[in-house]
Amino acid sequence: MRRLTKAALATGAGAVLLLGGIPTIAYWTADGTATGTDVTSGTLTMSDGACDDWLLDDGTPVIEGVVPGDTLTSTCTLAIGGTGDHLALGEITVSAPAWVEENALTTALDISPAAATLGGTALTLPLTEPVPVEATDELVVTVEAVFDETAGNDTQALTAALQDITVQVTQAHVVP
Repeated sequence: MRRLTKAALATGAGAVLLLGGIPTIAYWTADGTATGTDVTSGTLTMSDGACDDWLLDDGTPVIEGVVPGDTLTSTCTLAIGGTGDHLALGEITVSAPAWVEENALTTALDISPAAATLGGTALTLPLTEPVPVEATDELVVTVEAVFDETAGNDTQALTAALQDITVQVTQAHVVP
């Protein structure tokens, strides 16, 4: 038993030495508070505008009336503005028009944006790259109305009086 007792005492003493011999690790810490700053969001605005008279495919005004197959254009001018470090236009769309009175002729006219300029610079539609917006710019959208070639006799001697059309721009993010 002496051997077992000696071995047990030696093992116990070794364990005590190991546990007591591990240094305690302590790190200093400190806290501080940083004062925050403000961030403000930008803007994208567009004011109502007006559209010019309709022109025929050759650029002449409509005098005697349109016929199926004609493509008409009108330019609509609006003021657009925006603020933001990376503000750009990503898309320009035109809503379905509101007519003073719906009839067979208004149904036979398909309206879409054909061209646009922003601040005098021509844009390619649909926009493939974001276009930066200034604080104030003039947006001119050429609207195209195609008179359906297959329109029937019920479209004769009618008037399509455009009450309004909505031009919508969608913001895009651009990093200069």
